[in-house]
Amino acid sequence: MNRVEIIAMGREILVGRTLDTNSHWIARRVTSLGGETGRIVVVDDDVPSIVTEIRTAQSKHARVIITVGGLGPTVDDKTLNAVAEATGRPLVLDGHALDFVRSRYRYFKTQGFVDSDNMTPSRQKMAMIPEGSQILHNSVGAAPGVHLDLKTTSIFSIPGVPREMEAIFEESMIEILRGIFGKKVFLERTIKTPLKDESQLGEILNRVMREIPGIYLKSRPTHFGRDVRMDVTVSASRDDRKKVEEQIEMAIQRIRKRIREDIPQN
Repeated sequence: MNRVEIIAMGREILVGRTLDTNSHWIARRVTSLGGETGRIVVVDDDVPSIVTEIRTAQSKHARVIITVGGLGPTVDDKTLNAVAEATGRPLVLDGHALDFVRSRYRYFKTQGFVDSDNMTPSRQKMAMIPEGSQILHNSVGAAPGVHLDLKTTSIFSIPGVPREMEAIFEESMIEILRGIFGKKVFLERTIKTPLKDESQLGEILNRVMREIPGIYLKSRPTHFGRDVRMDVTVSASRDDRKKVEEQIEMAIQRIRKRIREDIPQN
């Protein structure tokens, strides 16, 4: 099972100052690659809390754990300390990471983004990674992403700045994830129904999901009001795109048939 857990860091999220759009974006990309996001959690910038969530994800047999945020130069950026503690590995000053951070600040100085490219202790902090990790190139910011590949779990740690997070995911993580997930294809379609009662529709959807293993059906109202109708999203993931398309089409036809046959039409 390609279970993925996302752990987002930041008190700014917990107090409502920042909206966690990163987890939403990652979950959609993971799904499109054939992964299955089993849990998303937000934690404070606190090592014990992060360690607990990483170990919980491991206990749930997550194939991939993605931590988001907490890789910067400030004292509240503690994610890699937590990853090291959770996996029983020391934090080490990595030569490749140090070269990367140094090169980024040299570039920032040439662009006038910073006044100095000196490797201060806070900048060097971003090159301290769990032993055995590999860095992931960050084409936008200064902090590299980090990939720690364990026997049963891969842990990816990426920055919380959306542009940096997206760049690392698309440029460095996506091929690794494809290797982990395999060639699965995820597809979904949304259909409209004439029903306004979700309880009636729910019975039909449960029946169809039992009849077609691997299909997932989710209903939702189009809007609020007397003229409300229910939409259904039909999704499935398999190794063969044609089979996924056939499975989804079969589910749609059965939903429509059950509605015609099982629900009295006014």
